[in-house]
Amino acid sequence: METRKGIPVSPGIAIREAMILDTEEIHIPQRFIESERVEAEAARYEEGVRAAEQSLQREIERMGGDRGINAQILEIHKTLLGDPVLKNEILSLIRQKQYTAEHAVARTMSRYIKKFEVMDSPIIAERVHDLYDIEKLLLSTLLGSRLDTMQELDREVVVIAHNLTPAQAAKLDSKWVRGFAMDVGGKTSHTAIMARALGIPAVVALEEISTAVIAGDTVIIDGFRGLVIVDPDDATLRDYRAREANVHKVARRLRKETTLPSETIDGHRVELQANVELPQEVHAAMALGAAGIGLLRTEFIHFQKPRGGEAWHLQHYQRVLKEVGDRPVTIRTLDLGGDKGLERAEDQREENPFLGCRSIRYCFANPELFREQLRAILRASMFGRVKIMFPMVGSVGDVERAVGFFEQVKEELRQNGEQFDTEIPVGVMVEVPSLAITADQVARHVQFFSIGTNDLVQYTLAVDRGNEHVAALYDPVHPAVLRLLAASLAAGDRAGIEVSICGEMASERLYIPLLIGLGYRRLSVSPPMIPEVRRIVRSIQVYDAVRLAAQCSGLADGMEIAALLRSWARDYLPDTGW
Repeated sequence: METRKGIPVSPGIAIREAMILDTEEIHIPQRFIESERVEAEAARYEEGVRAAEQSLQREIERMGGDRGINAQILEIHKTLLGDPVLKNEILSLIRQKQYTAEHAVARTMSRYIKKFEVMDSPIIAERVHDLYDIEKLLLSTLLGSRLDTMQELDREVVVIAHNLTPAQAAKLDSKWVRGFAMDVGGKTSHTAIMARALGIPAVVALEEISTAVIAGDTVIIDGFRGLVIVDPDDATLRDYRAREANVHKVARRLRKETTLPSETIDGHRVELQANVELPQEVHAAMALGAAGIGLLRTEFIHFQKPRGGEAWHLQHYQRVLKEVGDRPVTIRTLDLGGDKGLERAEDQREENPFLGCRSIRYCFANPELFREQLRAILRASMFGRVKIMFPMVGSVGDVERAVGFFEQVKEELRQNGEQFDTEIPVGVMVEVPSLAITADQVARHVQFFSIGTNDLVQYTLAVDRGNEHVAALYDPVHPAVLRLLAASLAAGDRAGIEVSICGEMASERLYIPLLIGLGYRRLSVSPPMIPEVRRIVRSIQVYDAVRLAAQCSGLADGMEIAALLRSWARDYLPDTGW
């Protein structure tokens, strides 16, 4: 049994076999064989090596006279496949441990990859890629028709990966993927947000989990404490199975409360809306009692079909609006870049994409892409209550430029005889400190603010929220962040515009009383968190929350504030798990 500690990013407990995404999403269905099959398994492995070598040789010959770098790489792979030391180690595991050929290959290659990754030599480091490549080739050859990928899952698994791109995360099917763990990432990385949206336990910043786990291993993911336990012993397995059952029991109880009003003990209503990534999440959000969609992230719609254009977006927006009915839907324009990577040419890649051409800046730089989405949003407005929101706006000038695009598209649609809601509310995400500081000026140009705490914290504290090495410095209750939250709300109130929070801070149980105490009455949260946030809202009095916020505002350190919040929760929310 091996236990790894990372950052918990999505609560829950999952106990399933592991699928390693870094091994081309290949699943090893069997790990051990009977003693009488050992020699046949060894022969199968050797035949697999020969077949892989022949495959490489055919590819080399297909290149003909071209003996460039690609052919050289294939020659290296052939040499590594035939390496006697490597072959003997794998054969030894088959004969002595009774491993299947695939499991022996995965174990041996994992050991070599770990060894090579810690070496300083850049030449040796390059060989790591070769080891990954021949591992994939060997496993694919050995499994043949039994090759199993993420797209062909027929059983529940937990996914283990070095990293998951947004495009890969969008393919996760919560029916089969019951949790995931990654080497890298932070609490508000977009992949972490996706896990919470899907309602599956997840742990990130585990550093080497993708090489510590072998496909088929039994793995426990504890999304509450940030633990990943590989090959648990019987006692640990029994304990976690009991915990998993209790988590499901509590979730069922909370779901029964969906019809109860979201208001405090002393009668103050707190509107709970949902953040959603994909249209298929909307039904669950509505079933959990969401008052609307406070944030429809459109990046995953885009990633599913990057060249789908206006018709593709319109189709998905209509689907969301139909599901939501007469409740409002806030559509955020494309927030590409940062941790939602973009395919760029080598000479266009940015050293720091979080501070580069991302989000609204990327839309300004790609006006036709921007116009396509704006046309789709406007046309969709005929099917429900649409609001539009621009992300990463940093100044009044950015707002005026974005609104200028919007007005141009409106005029194009009028000229084409297209119908749309002429009074769509326009808002901005407050996530850049310059906007929060000048919120009083910006408020004159928009109908609502939505506070994006993920980036607001990142930019205020100069902490890359996707970097596991500085994850401990990411502090949503840092005094500077609390001042910006209070100032933004005050500016919105003075201007008479609606202000809400849609960042992940609104989904954190610990922060709900503080946000209510600061004066926030609209929260947009991950759908699975709606029942729990409602329960916390219904357990507090605004008077007590205001006193708590005043105490927090008087402290000079985020750790002190977090400690105060935990102490307050234990006293005032005894039945909510603190």
